Amino acid sequence: MTISTRDFGPMEIAEADIVTFVEPIFGFEDCREFVFLRQPEFDPHFIWLQSVAEPMVCFVLANPYDILPDYAAALPPSAAAALGEGDYVYWALTVLRDPYYDSTVNLKSPIVVNCTTGKAMQLILEEPYSIRQPLAPKKEEP
Repeated sequence: MTISTRDFGPMEIAEADIVTFVEPIFGFEDCREFVFLRQPEFDPHFIWLQSVAEPMVCFVLANPYDILPDYAAALPPSAAAALGEGDYVYWALTVLRDPYYDSTVNLKSPIVVNCTTGKAMQLILEEPYSIRQPLAPKKEEP
């Protein structure tokens, strides 16, 4: 099927690649189906989460373990029940800014995806992670 995307124009995707949010992303209650998009020439630590129905709804996600190697998100039992058994992957929503060193990631409310079932949801973790964790160290001023 062909979808319209914010950053890549029309794209052909397989229906099997669609991820369904069992609980919507906060503030985007009308968008439940998304697809992950990669740009090979871009940093492999980032991925795009593109709405299937709304071309302008697209998020850049980062691997939280690349930002904070000891990141330990505890999946609540209710989330595990909603997502089903399988292999889980966590992604952090990013806010990209100019300059790049002002960019942040939300480690408090990750996107968790069950790769086996294709179900996803956004969590609010009990752990004391930041919603505005710097994406990269600040550049030293000369």
